[in-house]
Amino acid sequence: MVTALSLLNAPFLTPKPLTQLKTLPSAKPNSPFFFPSSFPSFPNLRQHRFNGQPPIAASLKEKVGCFKKTLSDFTSLNYWVVRDYYRLVDSVNALEPEIQRLSDEQLAAKTSEFKKRLTQGEAVSDIQAEAFAVVREAAKRKLGMRHFDVQIIGGAVLHDGSIAEMKTGEGKTLVSTLAAYLNALTGDGVHVVTVNDYLAQRDAEWMGRVHRFLGLSVGLIQKGMTAEERRINYQCDITYTNNSELGFDYLRDNLAGNNDQLVMRWPKPFHFAIVDEVDSVLIDEGRNPLLISGEASKDDARYPVAAKVAELLMRGLHYNIELKDNSVELTEEGIALAELALETNDLWDENDPWARFVMNALKAKEFYRRDVQYIVRNGKALIINELTGRVEEKRRWSEGIHQAVEAKEGLKIQADSVVVAQITYQSLFKLYPKLSGMTGTAKTEEKEFLKMFQMPVIEVPTNLPNIRKDLPIQAFATARGKWEYVSQEVEYMFRQGRPVLVGTTSVENSEYLSDLLQERNIPHSVLNARPKYAAREAEIIAQAGRKYAITISTNMAGRGTDIILGGNPKMLAREIIEDSLLSFLTREAPSIEVTDMAISRKVFSKVKVGPSSMALLAKAALMAKFVGKSEGKSWTHEEAKSIILESVEMSQLKPLKELQKLIDEQSEMYPLGPSIAITYLSVLKDCEVHCTKEGSEVKRLGGLHVIGTSLHESRRIDNQLRGRAGRQGDPGSTRFMVSLQDEMFQKFNFDTEWAVKLISKITNDEDIPIEGDAIVKQVQRKHVYDLRQLILTGDDESCSQHIFQYMQAVVDEIVFGNADPLKHPRYWSLSKLLKEFINIAGKLLDDSFAMISEEDLFQSLKQLHESNSVDVDNFHLPNLPKPPDGFRGIRRKNSSLKRWLAICSDDSTKSGRYRPTTNLLRKYLGDILIASYLNIVQESGYDDAYIKEIERAVLVKTLDCFWRDHLVNMNRLSSAVNVRSFGHRNPLEEYKIDGCRFFISMLSATRRLTVESLLHYWSSPLESQELFFS
Repeated sequence: MVTALSLLNAPFLTPKPLTQLKTLPSAKPNSPFFFPSSFPSFPNLRQHRFNGQPPIAASLKEKVGCFKKTLSDFTSLNYWVVRDYYRLVDSVNALEPEIQRLSDEQLAAKTSEFKKRLTQGEAVSDIQAEAFAVVREAAKRKLGMRHFDVQIIGGAVLHDGSIAEMKTGEGKTLVSTLAAYLNALTGDGVHVVTVNDYLAQRDAEWMGRVHRFLGLSVGLIQKGMTAEERRINYQCDITYTNNSELGFDYLRDNLAGNNDQLVMRWPKPFHFAIVDEVDSVLIDEGRNPLLISGEASKDDARYPVAAKVAELLMRGLHYNIELKDNSVELTEEGIALAELALETNDLWDENDPWARFVMNALKAKEFYRRDVQYIVRNGKALIINELTGRVEEKRRWSEGIHQAVEAKEGLKIQADSVVVAQITYQSLFKLYPKLSGMTGTAKTEEKEFLKMFQMPVIEVPTNLPNIRKDLPIQAFATARGKWEYVSQEVEYMFRQGRPVLVGTTSVENSEYLSDLLQERNIPHSVLNARPKYAAREAEIIAQAGRKYAITISTNMAGRGTDIILGGNPKMLAREIIEDSLLSFLTREAPSIEVTDMAISRKVFSKVKVGPSSMALLAKAALMAKFVGKSEGKSWTHEEAKSIILESVEMSQLKPLKELQKLIDEQSEMYPLGPSIAITYLSVLKDCEVHCTKEGSEVKRLGGLHVIGTSLHESRRIDNQLRGRAGRQGDPGSTRFMVSLQDEMFQKFNFDTEWAVKLISKITNDEDIPIEGDAIVKQVQRKHVYDLRQLILTGDDESCSQHIFQYMQAVVDEIVFGNADPLKHPRYWSLSKLLKEFINIAGKLLDDSFAMISEEDLFQSLKQLHESNSVDVDNFHLPNLPKPPDGFRGIRRKNSSLKRWLAICSDDSTKSGRYRPTTNLLRKYLGDILIASYLNIVQESGYDDAYIKEIERAVLVKTLDCFWRDHLVNMNRLSSAVNVRSFGHRNPLEEYKIDGCRFFISMLSATRRLTVESLLHYWSSPLESQELFFS
């Protein structure tokens, strides 16, 4: 319980519809129908794996299906929306020749011209076409990339505050430059939000070159930045950040004690945001709260004990579990055994509570599995993000779950925490007046985006037709049969030379499949949350499209890197540079294991480096050797790699002539950086030739083959994995293999034993699959959507920041609690009313008011009710003391009048015969309390700045204390209301009712304690000051 004295003791705080139509970048659709003349044939695989249909029948079926799809597209709303956007594309294309004739200086000067036109009254829409044409030309000059027509459409969709659904590899990153530039011209700031630090940094450096060339400032928010660095970057025209950093900066700003601690653009920190992978941020992680925690009471010793008790209890006998909502219920036998083991008479005893610890220990035992939900590294349990497969070092489970996991693993228990501030991504992004997003898979969630954010999803057509083949799902009775078939499928594709990407759901599964492939002597790469793999993520993805490449990866959502058939030439060139120079730059061996990548490289075709590149490599190696000897430098392996990386970045930023000039100027100083940069450019040309040739071979073989080893509850997550194949019109294929023993089937109480018997009868072997989508349609339902709606509540209500309003609200609570406008004052609890008011006001009241009796007040109210008029300016109850003269000056009198008007227009007051009398009593007591407070503050002799500082400090600290308790109560309520369904009550309605009650109670307690604390402080300022600053 928070008290006024405990508050004063606290530290001082201040408060795809057109896919078939669009075949060329500049071509417009002339006909609504498109009939492909031919389709690439898929390599013949084993009969049990692919549907064996006669070629003519298969071709006819395929063309009929294509006709139906095209007709459906033609009649869809999305088709006509996209078609309308082509008017903008025509305008941009018409301006292109004019923009191309501009010099670099004239092109950059366009930004100032646009800003001037906006200040003169033109709307942003008036300059949209010309601004897009300028960005297109700037990207062409600085990046060597020209926006396709469909990318212009994507930029327009973003500018209109919608979600642009663009398939993988269609250039979403480049599209964002259009809307970001246009909206940054207003000077209010644009946020480009990605899913991790790496992508934010990559895009800020890569796409930032376009914006900087055009005269806009580009900021970057990264983990570990200081407050000053963050403040500078948020002031830029365009700021790149990830969703986590953005959310925590907002929360920290709301906890800031003064303006100097703020980092965002206040009072309007949000203007326009472009959210990359918007479905991942707003849907998958949208309901996960961002939390700022404070240390709570320490119960470290209880967690290991509870973990030991959980080991004694047996599922089915002592407790039951519900996979659908990860809940645990103890049986009578389980309760008895737990109480016996803990030597307690009641697990729920308030003085010795064990129930929470035992339940958390059982949840840790059943639902939180090592190498699936978390990994253990350096003595810590680190959470694995289920969507991206990455480790989240700073994230911890709340409500004691993380401590229970640590106890299960025998790790050091870190202190429990309580929530000080929290916000969900959905609530955070609702704060933007204008919001847009990009993703490859959002159409399946369009209704949800419309309902929650009023954001339509527009399918932007692909630049080239999508020819990927999605093969039927194969369902297995057992997990053993599934993994055996996955390894066979990988081996078959490997013998052909096709690259394969296998998606798994956990570290455990990825390493199990890796072991199976090692038994078959198939070289492969693994990408999961373990450090030895995660550190080489970019390298692994760059190689995943090469011939014979086999990649096993945990979830690919949010990886942000395309798989290019034939390999990524830039990454290959960098690898060649590193292999040639690292041994001369450092003697330190790499600390990361590279065994699987080293094995994989043996099957890749070697890049033929030309004679000129070989000469440059030899020269750079010789220079690296001399620099190390002459300057006595000894770099670590990481420092040496950093030198090469900086040189590679230099090659992208400076033209070849400028690099050569640097070498000539520094010829006597061993210009290592520029030499490596020129060498990289030469090697890059060789790699581009090699990758183009190898990419053609891979396309002829059928492209990338994607295998999914389980299905997600949301089809959109499965589509993200499928989207890795068939990039930019490339061939490719996908196949999902599921087992009826997968967790998803168990979660929905699927009868696994019955299904095993059924499949065994169909195939005569439980390890042989049956094909088709029907078996999984039963379980791919709206479970996640319903769960999100359950916790979606409005957050419009807020607590007033004004001290006088708090005081009046406290008076109103006292009056409403003891007076009924429907009844005569003789039936009011006047004695209790006076007692409560005097307890609140304390020493502020004059002795004359303290002498008022219940009868005096009753007679005064009776006389007031019988009177015909009152003087509001000098109002007081008849025959009772006048309020102190605290409302001196126009501002305070105006404030008093506004307060009276608010009382009269208050709809929360009951209508009744005595309502005017009730309102006048509220005003009278409010005037006494506020005027007395103003007088005592004035008599203290402190200046206004100090007084406001104290008021704000008390207000913020009180709100923090009660908000923390409220969050704990709401988290407990969310678990408790489920039990009420057994009483035939709707848990959602119960949650809403109780949650609203909790919130109103919290606001009431906040107001009362704020008033008590301020009155206590100013009644004895010297005594309180010692407590306040101690």
